[in-house]
Amino acid sequence: MEEEKDKKSTVDQHMTRQGRFSSSLAHDNDGNKKRVSNHSYGRHLILIVITIILAVVLAQYINQKPLNLPTTMKTSSFLLSYLLGLASSSSSSPATSQCQTDSDCSLNGICNLSTGLCTCDPGWRGADCGVLDLAPAPKKGNGYNLTDQGTSSWCNQIIHDPNNKSVYHLFASEFTHGCGLDYWTPYSRVIRAESMEGPAGPYIFKQEIVPAFAHNPAVVYSSVEKAWFLYYIGCETEVNTEKCENKEFSCGPGNDHNGESGISAMISKDLIHWTHYGEVMRGVDERSRQLWDADITNPGPFAVPNGELAMAYRGCPFNCDVEKEWIGLAIGNSPRGTFHKISTPDPLFKEYAEDPFLWQDKRGNWHMLLHSLEEDGGFGGQHNIGRHAYATSLQGPWTWGNRSVAYTTKVEFDDGSEIVYWRRERPQVLFSEDGLMRPLFLTNGVQEVGKKESYSLVQPIN
Repeated sequence: MEEEKDKKSTVDQHMTRQGRFSSSLAHDNDGNKKRVSNHSYGRHLILIVITIILAVVLAQYINQKPLNLPTTMKTSSFLLSYLLGLASSSSSSPATSQCQTDSDCSLNGICNLSTGLCTCDPGWRGADCGVLDLAPAPKKGNGYNLTDQGTSSWCNQIIHDPNNKSVYHLFASEFTHGCGLDYWTPYSRVIRAESMEGPAGPYIFKQEIVPAFAHNPAVVYSSVEKAWFLYYIGCETEVNTEKCENKEFSCGPGNDHNGESGISAMISKDLIHWTHYGEVMRGVDERSRQLWDADITNPGPFAVPNGELAMAYRGCPFNCDVEKEWIGLAIGNSPRGTFHKISTPDPLFKEYAEDPFLWQDKRGNWHMLLHSLEEDGGFGGQHNIGRHAYATSLQGPWTWGNRSVAYTTKVEFDDGSEIVYWRRERPQVLFSEDGLMRPLFLTNGVQEVGKKESYSLVQPIN
């Protein structure tokens, strides 16, 4: 999210979902079953025609009439051709009205040209495979929620500890001094919490990584550097310890109002001990303040196997308002930078959005989950806030998934209840560790209607 608008799962459950990679075969089998059912339909029609022929022959025998074989065969042939034509029409018509390429399946599945239907990858559903297949979320012990103690959080991401498989780390923005979401600046700090009970939590606070002001944490592992990189926005800032108040300050050029512009990094070998590296991307100087991405926030990093790092970001003009935010991309020759924008001079797509979460799938295609700022998205009660974008190449062209909504503000829980949130932003995904990049859990920052507090929510993906 870019809040400048001021605007139990158990380990067993997790392992169950890990074990569902075989369901990708089930998805393929479903597609095959569709094809088999069409062939079965044709076979049934043939049996009907044979039955009719036998009935005609039997009737002529009973009536002691000579068998008119040419007439019988001609009639049967007509019936067979007609009925098989119906079967063919029934099975092939979706191909012209639905998918024709994998892009019609949002690159989250395979287009079956014989049926015109998408076979979605595990974790996705819908005619265009553009909807996350979300399962009910645990109601008790979910995520990182300290609102009963007066502490709010946002921007959460789950990392499975590679050295201790019983530990899940959660990196989040947490607001100091009991401040709510409206005072994210300058009271936000970056923290680490742990869960020993599975990826859905509950998570327990362990340490502060970056003091206020720091926000938008995003963590990736570089196999080349053999280190973890935590990207965030902000700079060390004095805060009022007596009351929560918004404060104007600057971390550098790009945005004078709340000092958020620019992306910095921390580095760690073990996810616990962190070293400050410094700024890796920044906003522009005043001479270029009219550029669409003069203000740079919302780091969305993805480590490329060749050692480079792709960085999605939210950009807007100098001192931008909520109505003018777009998504850009940059590439660094290493996680340390230097980063070069590949979306200049224009955004990736014309739709307004923020909070990009970037990844590359098992086929090499690129994807983003985003918080939509279009008319049916945005802040405060809008329902269709989760969008998916995709491209066959990092350089694009990128397609904004406007045919379906990836997720909404409504969350169903495992006790049968549901909550329609006032705000649900900052999407992050925990993927499988087998190289198939199957989405397992979705995390968001959420705020309930009429509440000032916010917390970090985790929802399983089927």
